[in-house]
Amino acid sequence: GKMISKNIILKNQKQVMEFVDTVVQYPYAVEVSLGRETMDAKSVLGMLALGFNRVMSMNIQADNADDLLDAVSQFLCTQFGQAV
Repeated sequence: GKMISKNIILKNQKQVMEFVDTVVQYPYAVEVSLGRETMDAKSVLGMLALGFNRVMSMNIQADNADDLLDAVSQFLCTQFGQAV
């Protein structure tokens, strides 16, 4: 299957919780990578372990995940690396 990749920034623990709470509502397999570390986006502990304020890569196993992308849009980066 296809994979959709987007960069995200989570600024603090509250945003990590919001992000995970949102992603778990969708059926997709979602991983977040930072350097060599890759975590399940549906795992609060895994996501907290990646830390805050870093540009991370979110990978969604899906052909189309526009519903999820809309739901997490506040955490997506623009091409300049700033959260939108």
